[in-house]
Amino acid sequence: MILVAVVSIVLAVIFSSETFIKPKFKSTAIVYPSNLVPYSTESPTEQMLQLLESDDIRDELIDDFQLFQHYDIDTTAKFPLSILYAMMSENIKVDKTKFESVEITVWDTNPLIASQMVDSVLSIMHKKARSMQREKSGEVVVILKNQLDLKKAEMDSMELALLEIRTKYGILDYDGQIKSFTKTYYNEMASGRVGAGGNRPLDKVMDNLLTKGGEYISLKEHLWRARGAYNDYKISYENALKDLSKELTYSNLVTKPVPAEKKSYPVRSLLIIMFTGAMLLLSLIIIVIFENTKRIESNRLL
Repeated sequence: MILVAVVSIVLAVIFSSETFIKPKFKSTAIVYPSNLVPYSTESPTEQMLQLLESDDIRDELIDDFQLFQHYDIDTTAKFPLSILYAMMSENIKVDKTKFESVEITVWDTNPLIASQMVDSVLSIMHKKARSMQREKSGEVVVILKNQLDLKKAEMDSMELALLEIRTKYGILDYDGQIKSFTKTYYNEMASGRVGAGGNRPLDKVMDNLLTKGGEYISLKEHLWRARGAYNDYKISYENALKDLSKELTYSNLVTKPVPAEKKSYPVRSLLIIMFTGAMLLLSLIIIVIFENTKRIESNRLL
């Protein structure tokens, strides 16, 4: 057993060396979501996880870091993409923590590349989130611009109708005119100078006020409401344009990724213990079987 233990330790040390197992370095970032607008009932953290696990991020990482070459994958072999995706799934982990933050971990044989990949994952996530929000903001801008144009056309139409009433019927300010004109008209009526072939200009003004006054008031009130709605649309439109040009980030960095000073994989001491323990257990089983077989054979001979 002692001999087996010694040999196992020697073999474990040899086979866990860099010659047989390339060491991997770990880089980690912990982030909280920010500025993310939920699309359904998911939490901001869950939305961030969906973004981080998107195919766009994976494909951009493949291009940016030339992962086929970096992982030594033969592109002429069968199913090279499946092999690459499996290796990326093994080396890149995105998990939700118990504190509603997101932990991004990358293992790589190069500590600098591991750190850079974590940074790239976050950078690409920001770009994708920004693109999605700008797409929605662009749709809102188009809708608000159409509503703004329609309301402007409606206002122009009412302005023209009011202009016609002012120029053709002489109604400039119905409320002010009706007060002063009514007093004058009834004074003239009392003296017999209007009505029944009397002062025709005053009769005509009164007819205009009676026949077009209601339309003037209705148009004026409608125009006032339309202007209010137009101003509301204009404010919303300007805010949507601001959203369209915003350069936001979508995470608050709690733990910054840095190049690791020492490897995280493999843990040689753990491998040596596990390998030595397994070999000792196997040796013990062999010895027990051998001793039992020997005892049975001795009993048979007796």
